Amino acid sequence: MISRPKGFQLREEEACMPVSGVLGRLLEYWHTLPREAGAAMPRKCVLHPTDLHELLPRISLMKRIDRYDVQVSMIGTSQDALWQAPMAGINAFDLTTPNMRENTARLYEAILDQPSGVQMQETVRRRTGDSAEVESLYLPLADDDGTPTFIIGCSVYLKQPRYGRINDRLMLDHQKVSNLEFLDLGRGKPLVTFEKPAPRPRPEPETRWWDRFMPSRPRPGSDEYLDA
Repeated sequence: MISRPKGFQLREEEACMPVSGVLGRLLEYWHTLPREAGAAMPRKCVLHPTDLHELLPRISLMKRIDRYDVQVSMIGTSQDALWQAPMAGINAFDLTTPNMRENTARLYEAILDQPSGVQMQETVRRRTGDSAEVESLYLPLADDDGTPTFIIGCSVYLKQPRYGRINDRLMLDHQKVSNLEFLDLGRGKPLVTFEKPAPRPRPEPETRWWDRFMPSRPRPGSDEYLDA
């Protein structure tokens, strides 16, 4: 069964998110890619970046090495200007908080092993520090041997920030997912149980800088003062 923990909430079937706009174009393109007879998904080798020229700045391509090693093997053309370090080859789990590590692994497994598509909405923090709502689509691709290995993703802002770049946060950490829906790509939808992440410890209150100037003796009128 599919659980509804905080961070990975699923919408009811009748309230599913429509795949449209940029994400819809990627889904249509994925369906048109050639594939071997009976294959559930196309191979990555038939993917030609020139076919996605208007989508490239929003595209990420991940490669599963093992369960907790999903490497970013390609990212949008302007990535070098948007990140402090090159993203190619980084493990996607390096961007995942420990309490979301298992859920993220199950998510990638559902995409590749069912296989299925995933459409998500989540809140991200932009480079400026502001929050933004992002919608993403993830679809599976096979390697040259037909093994489900690659995930192609596309992310768009639900509301374009006034001064935002088109892809200043392509790699998402999936900490604040508001909606998640699996897409049937011909093999049904996966049955996934997501764990409820343990609550984070509340941070200790910061010491106020002016406290060092306050008197340490009880104030007049307080119970401690009256008892003294």
